[in-house]
Amino acid sequence: MPVGVEWTRPEVVDPGGTEIDRGVLLDAPERYEHLTLRAGLPVGARYGDLVYEGNNRNFRGKPGEAGLYRSGDETAADWRRWIAGVKGMIVLRDSLFSQQDHPVLQAPRALMMPPCWVSVAVEATRAGETLVAPVAPAMEDDDGWASAGSPKDRFGSFPVSERLFEDSKRSLKEAEVSAGQHARTRNARASIAALAASASAMVQAQAGGASVVAEAGAEWIAASDLTYFGAALRTRVIPIFVENPNEHEARDEGKGMGVWGVDLSAEAVLQARNAVYARRLLDGPLGVERYDLRDESQRQRAIELLETLVPEGSEGHPVWLWVNGGSDGHGKGEPATPYLPSFMEALQEANVEMSRVVLLSKPSVRPRGAEARATLDAFASKMRTLAVPASVQLNTRAARRLLTEDP
Repeated sequence: MPVGVEWTRPEVVDPGGTEIDRGVLLDAPERYEHLTLRAGLPVGARYGDLVYEGNNRNFRGKPGEAGLYRSGDETAADWRRWIAGVKGMIVLRDSLFSQQDHPVLQAPRALMMPPCWVSVAVEATRAGETLVAPVAPAMEDDDGWASAGSPKDRFGSFPVSERLFEDSKRSLKEAEVSAGQHARTRNARASIAALAASASAMVQAQAGGASVVAEAGAEWIAASDLTYFGAALRTRVIPIFVENPNEHEARDEGKGMGVWGVDLSAEAVLQARNAVYARRLLDGPLGVERYDLRDESQRQRAIELLETLVPEGSEGHPVWLWVNGGSDGHGKGEPATPYLPSFMEALQEANVEMSRVVLLSKPSVRPRGAEARATLDAFASKMRTLAVPASVQLNTRAARRLLTEDP
């Protein structure tokens, strides 16, 4: 860091150890040890030697009468209990509304700044523009929250959220405000405050140039992971970033390192991406998606990313790469299996440390009906031959009936 450049470092509030009932942990037969299963509530029996894929909405639990979820702390506690008992957990944590904390419908525990905000800050710094941080008045300051005439007034230089803006403006003092709306207002204000703290660090770092800005943003994102899951469990958490989003994901969900409708330079996006991804890899694995192996440009995009993050001879946590043979981005499409051998050959020839790469073919296989066991065995055998995980749409209970010799 250049001399004299200071920015506020994030505080990590580590939740510490997690108690688990080891009596409910199961062991998968050796021929199935490369399966990835589906996790969900309640936290109970699960395979301690398998990787699971978790769904954010499922882990929040059912919403109450006011449409609100339980608190972020309660949700995070169940995530940690699950993760503490298994080999790994794949989680989606890549944009404002695609993470474990819901920014409005629950009191957030450790809201993550969207990675694209780092790209915005890097772009402005490279262009010599002064960043303006989001403004977050005190929680009870109704007048301060209502004073912002537009979302831009509230979010400054950064991408706006109409939903957060509208909910944060509503008064906490009006008698007619329902308990549900009262909670949504508080949650939205808490979320904006968290975003403002992260963005303010990048504003402070501007004097050091774009690389320091990217470093600050990456540190705040990594700190949110550690506060949510804990440092000890972060080595088992595989947070997914949609590095290669489709139009719907970029436009409607804010995924990726770019911002829909905003002209960001390829250099700024790349600098931000590399900083955020590399910093996350220091604490644990990283998942990136999605790449159509039929498309040579997407194959090259994936290879270039891996050459940057896990060059040959490097050491550290692995990158899980989501690959397919054509996908609609919503779980439907064709698997990557026909194209995996040639892609692996290309990776072998590239500057990539293969011991740090895990290829996960999507879409998942769903064994069903009378042929479920045969479907599972055939798929598991094929993926074992390819030396890659086998993603199946089975929870522990369903898998247990198929994995045991006597279901």
